[in-house]
Amino acid sequence: MADTPNNDTQRYTPDSIFKRIITLRFAELGIPLQTQVEVSYLPRTIDAVVILRPEADREKIRSETPFLYAGPHNLIEFKGENDRLTIPNLRLILGRTNLYMGENRIPVSNITLTIVCAGTPRNVLKHSQAEIEFESLGGGYYRSTDKLPIHIIAINELEVTPKNYPLLMFATSKQKFEEFLRDAINRDDNDYNPVITFAYFLKSELIREIDMPLKSYLSKEALDIIIEDIGDEILSRFSMDEILSRFSVDEIAARLSPEERLTGLSPEDIVSRLSPEERKQLQRLLEQ
Repeated sequence: MADTPNNDTQRYTPDSIFKRIITLRFAELGIPLQTQVEVSYLPRTIDAVVILRPEADREKIRSETPFLYAGPHNLIEFKGENDRLTIPNLRLILGRTNLYMGENRIPVSNITLTIVCAGTPRNVLKHSQAEIEFESLGGGYYRSTDKLPIHIIAINELEVTPKNYPLLMFATSKQKFEEFLRDAINRDDNDYNPVITFAYFLKSELIREIDMPLKSYLSKEALDIIIEDIGDEILSRFSMDEILSRFSVDEIAARLSPEERLTGLSPEDIVSRLSPEERKQLQRLLEQ
């Protein structure tokens, strides 16, 4: 992954979570996906690139992910709620796509460009017609009529179905987000735990607002995935009873610093937790 491990401000953004969840989904299908791919010697990147040489891989992606039109080379750009697609953005993305094709000598017939938008980019779809004309394919899918077609996926308009879950968590529509979440929870399938967990971290305030007891649906395995990727900060969103129901005392202690383990303990409490040998060592230190 391209995120800097110690840069928390970058790791918690919708963009970084999008890259993580789409990488997980393609890994489940046995398809390698690269993120933050340099398209030139210049510092220009595309969010994700998927290369599908065998036809069988293309069919798998078409049937099991939202990318119904996957070809040999697939470029994916994500525009989140606070990073809306604009006409200048569109020109820049097209420029990077052309750089990628030129650097890698890829013909137009072998490439697809998809811009995944959290909301519907109405200004681009309506007001870019003088430069690029888009047609609606229905169900949240739009395509330009150029020789290099630009595919736009409007998440708010997608059908609520498991193959769309990795995108639906980014929906800007509260109604669509709630519909996706209830559908995922009602399926009672552990395969969707990572998706639900990321959705909780991404929009925990919205989940509390719609009064959905999501935390009870997060398994220990799902929490382990997000803690490994994002960090222990996620635990602050749970009560102690909820944490204890998923982790043993030893597992919790392993995540605490020595100072955190001693917080709130009296000297008597601390001494009572020492083994006989540790008490002897403490006594020797005090005598010195």
